[in-house]
Amino acid sequence: MRFDCFYYPTVNDDGKVIRSNINLKEFEFGDLVPTKTLYYNYSKNFAIYQGEEFYIVEDGILTQSISSDNLKFPLKIVFGKGRQLKIFSKKDLPSIRLLLKGEFEKEKELGELFCLSLMLNKKIKHIQYEIMSDLTNSSRDCDFLNQEIDNRTHKLIEDLKIVERKFYSLTLDYPNLKDSYLKYMNFSDKEDLLEISINKYFKPESSEYKHYLILRSMCNSKPIYPKFKLDNLISSFNYKI
Repeated sequence: MRFDCFYYPTVNDDGKVIRSNINLKEFEFGDLVPTKTLYYNYSKNFAIYQGEEFYIVEDGILTQSISSDNLKFPLKIVFGKGRQLKIFSKKDLPSIRLLLKGEFEKEKELGELFCLSLMLNKKIKHIQYEIMSDLTNSSRDCDFLNQEIDNRTHKLIEDLKIVERKFYSLTLDYPNLKDSYLKYMNFSDKEDLLEISINKYFKPESSEYKHYLILRSMCNSKPIYPKFKLDNLISSFNYKI
């Protein structure tokens, strides 16, 4: 089963940040599911509403599908591409179909941009490292290598500019958003970015999963903490303006 609520942010050809689940693996009952990433925090226990059915997640594991008559309230419900609500009775269920947005949407937007900034920076650096290793190992044609770096990173750099502009504008428009985002995400002081990466839930043959394997090999001895990275990203804008 593939669920819309388990998604990742990406920049489309029109320069818009969208939520996608292409190439994410399908889940079966008994599987661990990505209950928390850099951009959403559903908690360990909630219900997924999709296709007129309710699927229960308990302690981070997809356990069963049940009818609305058997739901227990109050209940956290996740539906669509990440919309989430807390409802307190069965009579509230029909209203979720009418809602365009759920709770914590601005916090998720900040988290999506934060995630994309980290991901794009890592991809750019990895490509640069690969190409520069060619310079060290074989080629001495610096012009060719510089052109190759430009060709392979151009789209990524353009996407990064879009993401960072959106991130900066969002933090200007909502000065307290960082604090509400951190409260929503409830990161522990030593929560490792790699452990909450959506990439490990991609299909093994996908480039995203291969990127996760690269990161895992690089980060085994040096965990990365979200709070530290977020502060660095926000501080970096002080040098750009």
